[in-house]
Amino acid sequence: SLAAKDLSFTSVAEIEAQQTNDKGELVTVRMPAVLLQPGDIAIYTNSFTNVGENSADEVVIDNPVPNDTEYLGGSATTEGYLTVFSVDSGKSFGLPKDLSLPDGKGGKSPAKPEDYTNIRWTKKSPLQPGETGVVEFRVRVK
Repeated sequence: SLAAKDLSFTSVAEIEAQQTNDKGELVTVRMPAVLLQPGDIAIYTNSFTNVGENSADEVVIDNPVPNDTEYLGGSATTEGYLTVFSVDSGKSFGLPKDLSLPDGKGGKSPAKPEDYTNIRWTKKSPLQPGETGVVEFRVRVK
């Protein structure tokens, strides 16, 4: 099994902005997210590299949705990962179709993406020595 010291981890918050490149074309670039205003969209990117000598069989990345933001449905990386969500601060996780919240009338109603409190990715294949994995998601500032 892989020790925590064998995984190098970075997390970055960015925004997308329009800039003009050297050819005069308008291109979308990513810039550090600072002083975000309500309605702004931030992109959170988690990168992890296996710096050990053995493959990592089950890499799990657990990311809370930041306070004062709401998750944008469909924005979390899914390819190559089992991607599940929580609506109870990470106590339990499930696929979007399986998540619900009390409806205030004694029943339950389906959870919406903005209700998600946590995202968990489990890599479907081993992370080989020297290999880097990347998962990301987007939020809107409340």
